Amino acid sequence: MPQCQSMQNAQLVRYEGQRLRLRRQGRRQAHAALGSLLERRDCRTFTEWNCTVKHINGRRLGAQSKCAVTWLSLIVKYGKVLLILMAVIGLAVGYGAGYYVGLSSVHQPTTLLIDSAGSLQVPFNSIVANVVRPQYPTLSYNYIFEGSHLAANEITQANKSFDVYASADYQIIPEQLMPTYASWYIVFATNSMTVMYTNHSRYASEITPANWYQVITRPGVIVGVSNKDTDPSGAQAVLMVELAGLLYYGNSSYIYDQLYVTKAANNELIVVPTETTLDPQLETGSVDYVLTYSSEAISHKFQYLSLDTKVNLSNLTLASWYSQASVTINGKLTKGTPILYDITIPSNSPDSTMGVAFIKALFSTQGQSILSGSGLQPLNPVFIYNQSAVPSDIIQAIQQSGISIEPAPQSS
Repeated sequence: MPQCQSMQNAQLVRYEGQRLRLRRQGRRQAHAALGSLLERRDCRTFTEWNCTVKHINGRRLGAQSKCAVTWLSLIVKYGKVLLILMAVIGLAVGYGAGYYVGLSSVHQPTTLLIDSAGSLQVPFNSIVANVVRPQYPTLSYNYIFEGSHLAANEITQANKSFDVYASADYQIIPEQLMPTYASWYIVFATNSMTVMYTNHSRYASEITPANWYQVITRPGVIVGVSNKDTDPSGAQAVLMVELAGLLYYGNSSYIYDQLYVTKAANNELIVVPTETTLDPQLETGSVDYVLTYSSEAISHKFQYLSLDTKVNLSNLTLASWYSQASVTINGKLTKGTPILYDITIPSNSPDSTMGVAFIKALFSTQGQSILSGSGLQPLNPVFIYNQSAVPSDIIQAIQQSGISIEPAPQSS
């Protein structure tokens, strides 16, 4: 037994000696490696050496120390990549913030207020949706579409403010809005009177452009018109009937009396403030025929007749012929004229910049196409009253569209 113990002790001594020699050798190798690294400035390998020395020295690294060494190694190893990634993220955040601020500054919430003839509702809404709104994504759009006289009263009597006013009778702006509420206007389109109906209208299969005045005056046929004192189309329906009497009978009262006297007495003539309110009655059959604008029929897909230009008030060269008919509007006798639409920015506009934006859109190529597609006839040239007062951006937009300008006709 003593002999075995002696042998074990000798083995332990030899083992300890070998272990000490290995540790001293490891230190020398480690320090030699460190000197070599410092000369080469190899940071990546230096980190690895640091870890190796700690293990060679017999130290057991704790979890925190291992983590620190690992993260330090990753940072040193991928430092350039991390710096580039951080720079890209910073640029992206900065650009995004700058873009948002820029977007907010360019597209501030804006409001467009339109007060207009009812027959312009379809094209004006389309121009706002397709031309104006893409330029002003935060646009708030508010409008009133009614008889042009009623629309003018919104400004002059109800004291409401709008950015745009447009009328189906070019005489309303100079007579009702100027000079207090407007200083200029642009005559920009014309229209034509028609007889509008459906397949369910009485005698729908018989009516033609040659006999319409005979069909609508038959007993039992219900005819709808708008009020001549509130809506230009109502006054223009009177002129249309008088001109038809002159053309077909040589008597302006002949058809007028059958319609506005006889049918009115028999409750076969329906009169409403604005022509657009007759559309539902025509659809349901409460009314057989409506005397209105061809644009109304085209916009709402009703059937209609293309009448003689001597009757439909669409031809500017027939102004002298049209003047043979007359109608009393709000107590004032007015001679017949071609149908002419005009537009202005009222003097009390809350935001005239939006009025300018809309009128520029109206005279753009797309805006003119929308007018045509709605059944109106854009004018070229347009007629302007007091051109020097019109915002220069509007004049430029008109000219850029290839539209010429002439002085506006004088109202009668």
